This record gives sequence, structure tokens and C-alpha cells, in this order.
Amino acid sequence: MLKYSLQLLIPLTVILVVGCTGVPTPKIILDDVDEIRPLTDEEIKENEDLIAEFKLKEEMLIKRKADNIAEKKELVKEYEVVVEAKEQLAELTEKVLEKRRDKLIKEDVAEIADQIKETSSEKEIVLILKRMAEGEITEAEAKALIKERTTLPENRINMLIAKTKDIQKETEELAKQLADASPEEVAEILKEAGGVSKTDILKLVAKKEQVDSMETAFLEKTMSQLYARLVRDRELGVEEAFCVDIDGMLDHLLVAPVYFDTDKHSIDDYIDHIESSFRLLEPVLEQYPDVVVQLEGNADERGTLEYNKALSDKRWVTPSKVLLALYFDEDRTKGVGRSEQCPLPRVPGSSREDWWSKNRRTDYIFKFGS
Repeated sequence: MLKYSLQLLIPLTVILVVGCTGVPTPKIILDDVDEIRPLTDEEIKENEDLIAEFKLKEEMLIKRKADNIAEKKELVKEYEVVVEAKEQLAELTEKVLEKRRDKLIKEDVAEIADQIKETSSEKEIVLILKRMAEGEITEAEAKALIKERTTLPENRINMLIAKTKDIQKETEELAKQLADASPEEVAEILKEAGGVSKTDILKLVAKKEQVDSMETAFLEKTMSQLYARLVRDRELGVEEAFCVDIDGMLDHLLVAPVYFDTDKHSIDDYIDHIESSFRLLEPVLEQYPDVVVQLEGNADERGTLEYNKALSDKRWVTPSKVLLALYFDEDRTKGVGRSEQCPLPRVPGSSREDWWSKNRRTDYIFKFGS
């Protein structure tokens, strides 16, 4: 730590070797040691400055961590508001799509109304098909119930069941499309699909616009604060080390990690996650051309270091290709496989399996490009 400390310590050191076997003690030749001299005022001042700088940096690191955690807590409160709004949007989307699905099922049941027994009703048949679509009863159970309540031959019952399954599959596909769509795309998707009223389309588009506006404002604020941290840390010379300090980091508020089953790095998870995360974040990042996305693959502690390194590499290389294909040039992305060397802290009382699941992940970290 001290630039001139060696010149003081050498002449003050006395070497005394006591030989356990009677080996003679080696002599010190004082002529080989630099001449003892006092430090100059300039050297003393330089040493004092070095000590002060170290102490200041040490205090800054402690304060920086505390400030980071406090700042993140405030942002988390705003993030929770955005999450709640997104959940409300998801609920509204589900209601609109369920309404569409039920309408289509009713139309199919209306076509076989004359073959429904007097002891039953169209409403009852619709309910049976809805329960099957939602997984409350099996296909076989639905067939048996419809057979009891109609005079339909088996092939017609099979056709009715198959039609309902197609409607449910289409409903699920529409839900996926709408989840990552812009407000304008939401309107186009629903109009093309048909079966949704203009009122429901307008209601869903308006909610989508509201949520997008809230999320964009949050992303802009978070990215601004994260960028200020990057500037500060670079100026202080305390940029993040090999493993990030998870407690105060803001990166996960911009793009959540992707988690995997054991030995997996599914491309499907990456595509869906990247599309939903970067649709609104991409234009925000355009305001920070010197920032890159560093993808960091991680593994749990099981397996050899070599195996985990290879797996963690796959967990960043694969999504980087998706990012390059959809959003960025090569100079905006980089990556590293951390193997099992950067585990998240284990929550007290949590199982080892749950802890492992949290460490099978890919993090999206934002850093300066050089």
C-alpha cells in the first residue's frame, strides 16, 4: 500500500535463524542493504495521500453498497406497481379470450341443438365442453357426458370434441401473441382472429397502452440510475468484479433472469423472454450507445467444473444469437459462462433444491462496452 515502506522496513529487519540441528546461523552483510535514510517530506506526503485515498475508497465502497440497496428498494416499489398493472392486463386478456372461446363453443353447440335430449340443454353441453377445455374433466369424461345428454352418434361427438380442442389451442396461441404485442398489434391480432367485439378490442388496447406507458417510464428511470452508477463506479475505479453484488443491482429490474431445468438451456424460453423484455427496452437502450448487454450463464453446484462451464456457456451463447437476430449488432452484446462460481445467496430455511433452481439461470447485465 505504501510506496516507500520497503526502504524503511529492510534496514529495521533483523534475521535470526536458530538451527535445530546445530547448523550455523547465516550472517547478514549490512553492506548489501540500502543505506538507511529518512523519507523526504515529499515522500511522506505521497504516502499519506495513498493511505487517505485507500481509506476514502474503502468508505465509498461501503456507502455505495448502502446507497445502492436503498435506491433499489425505492425502484422495487415502482416495479411492483408495474407488475400489478401487467397482471391486470393479463386478467383482462384472459377474460376477452375466454369470452371469445365460449362464444365459438356456443355456436358449435347451437348446430346440434335438435339432437340434445329434453332432459338436458345447450347450456349444459357448453359447460361440459368448457370444463374439458379448461382441464377440469378429461376428453373421455366429456364424451361420456355428452353421449348421455344427446342423440349424437359417436363420430359427431368426436367432431364436437375435436372442434373444442382446436378452439382452446387457438385461444392459447392468441394469448401468447398478445402478451408480447404492441397496442397496435393487439388490435390487428384480434380483428384478424374474429369473434371479439369492438368494445372488447378497444378496452384491451387502451389497457395495453396504459401498461406500456407505465413500463416505459419505469425502464427509462431505472436505466438512467443504472447508467449513473456505471459512470460513478468507473470514476472511482471500483467497477464490478467477477461476480455482481446481487443485493443492490438494478439489472434484474430491467430484464429478469431466465431459469432452467437441470441440464437445460431451452431456446424457446429465450425467445419468449427476450421478446417480452426488449420490446420496450430496446428504444430506451438507444439513448445509451456506450452500454452493452452482457449475458452471464450460470449453473448450480452439482456437476464438474468443466461440465458446468460448458453448460453455462450455452446459457449465454444461445440467447446472444437471439438478441443479435432480433435487436442488436455484435458490438452491443458480450457474454461469459460463470459455471457455478457466482451462486445467489441461499435464503435461510430454503431447500437445497430451491437454491439450485435459482442458480440455473442466465443474467442480463448492463455494462460499458470498453
